[in-house]
Amino acid sequence: MLILAKLFGILIAVFGLTVCALPQVMQKLFDFMKEGKRIYGAGVLRCLIGLVLLLASPQSAIPITAIAMGVVFLLSGIIVFACDLEKLKGVLAHYGEMPVLILRLLGLLVAAFGILVFSVV
Repeated sequence: MLILAKLFGILIAVFGLTVCALPQVMQKLFDFMKEGKRIYGAGVLRCLIGLVLLLASPQSAIPITAIAMGVVFLLSGIIVFACDLEKLKGVLAHYGEMPVLILRLLGLLVAAFGILVFSVV
């Protein structure tokens, strides 16, 4: 589980750096997620990452932080299923209209979070 959790951290960091370098990737992802019920795939992925972090927490360097991140991911995945689909699409539309500079900064934030996941677990 520890290796899988570290792999998720690396993938999150790589995604964040990709968004920082190519913000249009994020806008395409938002457009892709707005179609149909694809947003629920993100909810499943968030729940999966949360479970992996929770299961890897006993072996991690800072277990309480790994537990906290796992709970946050798990809850955010559950919230995706609890919210109205049209409301979620509205949120995606709002984020898709953000300026490129803001998307780049969000990409840096995501990359930093991925590095945090990798280093804590």
